[in-house]
Amino acid sequence: MLFINHNMDSLSFYTAIEPGWLNGYIPSFALVGVQLVFMGVYREGGRRAVDVSWYSPRDKLAAAINTLLQVAMLLLSVFVPFKLATAWFYVGVGIYVVAVLGFVAAFYAYCRAPLGKAITGGIYKMSRNPQYACFTLGMVGVCVASASLWMALLLVPFAIATHLVVLGEERYCARAYGDGYAEYKRRVPRYFLFL
Repeated sequence: MLFINHNMDSLSFYTAIEPGWLNGYIPSFALVGVQLVFMGVYREGGRRAVDVSWYSPRDKLAAAINTLLQVAMLLLSVFVPFKLATAWFYVGVGIYVVAVLGFVAAFYAYCRAPLGKAITGGIYKMSRNPQYACFTLGMVGVCVASASLWMALLLVPFAIATHLVVLGEERYCARAYGDGYAEYKRRVPRYFLFL
């Protein structure tokens, strides 16, 4: 087949680690760039995004683990080559494009929302946590495009840690926004679709 690399039977295809110009860091760091641009343009929304004054000790631990795993994935992406001209690459790029579009929409809705209210407009009508869901999906796209076993091994605990951060944020939102947030939770899935 045209899209399949002849070395796919080899474990080295899935475990290749080599620095290069066309590696997974390009889309990985682009996701971080989206965050920084929105936080710079919409300063109030940016301040709200980094306010962790309400974190419980459990939330601090989940956030610290999440951050360490995110940094590890970003660093690893520098050494993970894309599997260009393979089905892995094309599928991964497709996943990544969907994730980036959702990520931009999530930051736009988040940063434009009025302060002191739960964010329920835009893409937040489809997901209570689109930033987390789309960032994770973007990293899944990078993992697939590089067919990297190492990225996959980091993605699993990263997704679990991200979920724990989300649970903490939802507890905070329930306290801060009361019945309105409870109704929002009943109408809108945590991530997308039925999740």
